[in-house]
Amino acid sequence: MPIIQRPYVPPEDNVPQEESYVNPGDTQGREPSGEPITFYSDSMHIFSSLYSAVLFFGEQMEEREPILRARIKVSPQMLKAIALLTSKHVREYEQAVGPITLPEQVLKAWELEGESH
Repeated sequence: MPIIQRPYVPPEDNVPQEESYVNPGDTQGREPSGEPITFYSDSMHIFSSLYSAVLFFGEQMEEREPILRARIKVSPQMLKAIALLTSKHVREYEQAVGPITLPEQVLKAWELEGESH
């Protein structure tokens, strides 16, 4: 069965709210270790407004919607900085290793058809 890449999109009636979000690094009352939280993500979605953007990172699961792993809120300025910095790193990677291609279905799902990649 081919792997179908789908961006993580929370259901319209179930967008995570601040008060309902569970911090994946929550130690449930124990002292935090101070170690950063590490997880794998192969799914992403971004919601943006005039004053902020929310990046949702998820993990694809076979035969079901992706699992939300992290939600990160940033300012529009930080979102642009992230875009510029990640573009720089992708460009440097491709110069060193070779081009990265994305399946057309991913570009279509994220409405990126016709954009330079």
